[in-house]
Amino acid sequence: MRALIESDLKKDLHMHTRFSDGEMTPQELIDMRVAEGYELLAITDHDGIGGSVAGAQYAESIGLQFIYGIEFDSEDVLGKDLHILGYGFDPHDEEFMETLIYVTDERRNRNERFRDCLNKRGYGITPEEIWNVNNGRYVGKPTFATVMVQKGIVKDVKEAFDTVFKEEDLKAIKKVTLSTQEVIKVIQKAGGLAVMAHPMEQRRPDESFEEFKPRMYELMDKIVGFGIDGIECFHPSASPEQSELLVAYAKEHGLMITRGSDFHSKENRNYDIFHRP
Repeated sequence: MRALIESDLKKDLHMHTRFSDGEMTPQELIDMRVAEGYELLAITDHDGIGGSVAGAQYAESIGLQFIYGIEFDSEDVLGKDLHILGYGFDPHDEEFMETLIYVTDERRNRNERFRDCLNKRGYGITPEEIWNVNNGRYVGKPTFATVMVQKGIVKDVKEAFDTVFKEEDLKAIKKVTLSTQEVIKVIQKAGGLAVMAHPMEQRRPDESFEEFKPRMYELMDKIVGFGIDGIECFHPSASPEQSELLVAYAKEHGLMITRGSDFHSKENRNYDIFHRP
């Protein structure tokens, strides 16, 4: 698996579909990437494998090399929203599936509390409106923001995040996440490889890159201690110079080097915020 991931094939190993917070179906996304000349793909939806399973079936039907993938959220004392990518796991592994059920149940509970808080403001958001965003495959803050746009409460998703979602009662509704060490173990026990996603996204908005570097290395050192298999060295949040630093670190520690676009839609996220001095 590692040899395939680190091969010279044209690849994208970090993509999201409608099964999480992406805008395309697995088939649409794969067709787009194949038309662009990609030879190896992985769908890495958040905390779920529905898109990856559907993608694997479609990839097999067209003779494309494909790897099962997932992106778990996690947290550690050195950082929140530490995302861990999993590759090549057994999608039927019992402990792996139990973990997905737990994470899904906790997200559902959080979403119900979040909707209740919004509706106390008189927004009248119904379960049906939430469901209709992507047939209920994945619900998170972007889903609520999309419904608020549709109802004319805010002009765009960004406004929802910049205003309403920053109010104290909504900020207090935290998602339940596993520890980074737990996530790595779950992926590996299911026969997969665990990779630290986009290290540059751990940089704080008010932090220069020189200030961030020591903390970045401290964080990666700790995750190496947890037994991580690789680092996503090539990602839109990393400049070419930053990617070189990540590659050097990965090589020094014998870690797998991965790359991915983190594709969500053709109007993808603005990564310029990470490319500061």
